Amino acid sequence: MHALLRCSRAVTPWGLVVVTAAVTVGLLLMVARWPAQVWPLHGSAVGLLAGVSAWSLDERCATVVDVAPRALWWRTVARAPATVLLVTVWVTTHVLLRDRLPDHLGVLVLQGAGASIAGVAAASWRRASGVAEPGQSIALSVCPVAVALALAKPWSEHAPLFPVWPHENWSRATVIWTVTGIGAVVVLGSALWRDGSARR
Repeated sequence: MHALLRCSRAVTPWGLVVVTAAVTVGLLLMVARWPAQVWPLHGSAVGLLAGVSAWSLDERCATVVDVAPRALWWRTVARAPATVLLVTVWVTTHVLLRDRLPDHLGVLVLQGAGASIAGVAAASWRRASGVAEPGQSIALSVCPVAVALALAKPWSEHAPLFPVWPHENWSRATVIWTVTGIGAVVVLGSALWRDGSARR
């Protein structure tokens, strides 16, 4: 356990994670203050969580670490507090602001949690494939895509990723983000299993 904590302190980009948590709170405060005008910022925050969760798994010393006895699952657990912190901030902020947000707290929480797990899963899959620092490129892709989807809301009738109005299909959004989270967990498990099998 001591080695795990020491590794977590050393390799996690805590500065980036803390700044992201603060920016996320700021974005959600703006959304709660002017929901009709700036709701796309909510989707932007979702993309930010996914991107930074992926970025936190980048391994600058992959040449050494990938042949070390510590498996990918161990290194992923060491970096997990970054995502746990971001999701905790996301959930807590939504709970505190729930009276000023749409009355669908479960969907809003699922968006951030599902996206964060998806970011970790995507980065872990690439890490298991031997890519040293996939998180930065994932972040640079997912953040603008999330902003674009939140602004344009394409296919919102059939695939409401970022609903805001009462008439939108919040039940379908729940299904979409639940499936996203479950799918991410499956991909993450597969990536860690693949790395473990390769080491045996």
